[in-house]
Amino acid sequence: MITGQLERAFQLAEKHKLDVNTILELNKVIAKEVNNSVKVEEKILLQIIQLLENNKTILREAT
Repeated sequence: MITGQLERAFQLAEKHKLDVNTILELNKVIAKEVNNSVKVEEKILLQIIQLLENNKTILREAT
């Protein structure tokens, strides 16, 4: 299970140009706070990543 999470973190980090550690830490926070199924946690993680990407885009356009 841990290996799967780490592999997924690497995939997401590469795809979204984020640090792997960021993905892993977000995963930990979500798992602790949500305490729900892995599917729900994954959906929340993807939503947070999307928010980060949107914020980066907005900041680039503003400068």
